[in-house]
Amino acid sequence: MNVYVAPGGRQAVAELIQRAAGPDARVIHDPDGAPLLTGSPLNVSISHSRRYAAVAVSSRGRIGVDIEEPRIEQLRRVISKFLAPEELPMWGERLLAAWTCKEAVFKAAGVATIGLGSIRLIATDVATVPDGRRFRLQTVETPDYTLSTAYEDN
Repeated sequence: MNVYVAPGGRQAVAELIQRAAGPDARVIHDPDGAPLLTGSPLNVSISHSRRYAAVAVSSRGRIGVDIEEPRIEQLRRVISKFLAPEELPMWGERLLAAWTCKEAVFKAAGVATIGLGSIRLIATDVATVPDGRRFRLQTVETPDYTLSTAYEDN
């Protein structure tokens, strides 16, 4: 999996797609809204915040990426909707990392009906979904953004 990040929010996505998948790659969307590439055999996941964009590509199957800028107070208000009580000790004040992990798993799982609360973070680098699949997680935390990626652990 390769991950590309650039400033520019939504406007930077097209540039990152070209860098990640080549000049012939174009993004279309499946019926659930997930991005697909034409002109490239790679799988893709896209995320953007107000000031940043992230694109992840892989030749090994579905992937997920999420990038978010700091918003700790907003996450504290909805913590019970996305973190189970047993997950809280593992993440502490790293709520944005937990949120981006769950968003990345949601995208990688490819099941539109999964809620963030049903995704279980069983370690800081492993998550599961209700159908039993496991996903590997990677997270990068900077002062400007937090970025997480997920891929199925086969």
